[in-house]
Amino acid sequence: MTIGSRQVHPGRDLAIGVNSFEPHNHSMMAEGEGGLFLAFYLDPDWIRQRRGIDGDVPLFVDPAIPIDPATHDLMANLVDRLIDGDDPGHLLHYEIVSFVDSLLDAAEAERARQRLPKRAPGARDFRIRKAIALMKANVTARICFDEVAREVGLSRPHFFALFKEQMNVTPNIYWNMLRMEEALRHVQGSDDRLTEIATDLGFTTQGNFSRFFREHVGVPPAVYRSAARSMVA
Repeated sequence: MTIGSRQVHPGRDLAIGVNSFEPHNHSMMAEGEGGLFLAFYLDPDWIRQRRGIDGDVPLFVDPAIPIDPATHDLMANLVDRLIDGDDPGHLLHYEIVSFVDSLLDAAEAERARQRLPKRAPGARDFRIRKAIALMKANVTARICFDEVAREVGLSRPHFFALFKEQMNVTPNIYWNMLRMEEALRHVQGSDDRLTEIATDLGFTTQGNFSRFFREHVGVPPAVYRSAARSMVA
């Protein structure tokens, strides 16, 4: 996997942590053995509240998270339980939280080791803060970055360059992540049909929405909804 400019190879002794809006992609070996990947899409606010992490500090200072033998045993047990599918939802939830906490402990140890300074609040350019507020307020509408640039008093090229400089991602990537977070809230927290959710989020068809959801989460929205609800049943 490539996270930002860093290449990391996940394995039995190494997990990967990706911060919100952090560019990342993965590639598989053309020839080789198959693999089983355990992936979680974690709410950053949940992590920050649970771990007491300041909002200006990245959750993962290093994408590579070492897996010690005890954490590996938790992972193996969790995979078995997920595949088996017979555990009560509250027990499975406990196993998942325990495993995630173990990974966050390892990530926190790395943060302490590197002792990154906190970024001063309000360090972003006010025009980018305004653009982000506009994007968040209109996450269910279709976006026009020319209009956003005009609203904040910048030309489109200057807006894109400044946004990338301030946020380390392009406006397009940031916008897609906002839509993804909104989609997750809708799919998990409402009883709306997927066609209604797709329309509310500005997708022309449910198929386009399902494709977008699967590209970012790894499973179709119907599968994600079913799995999420089984956890709290």
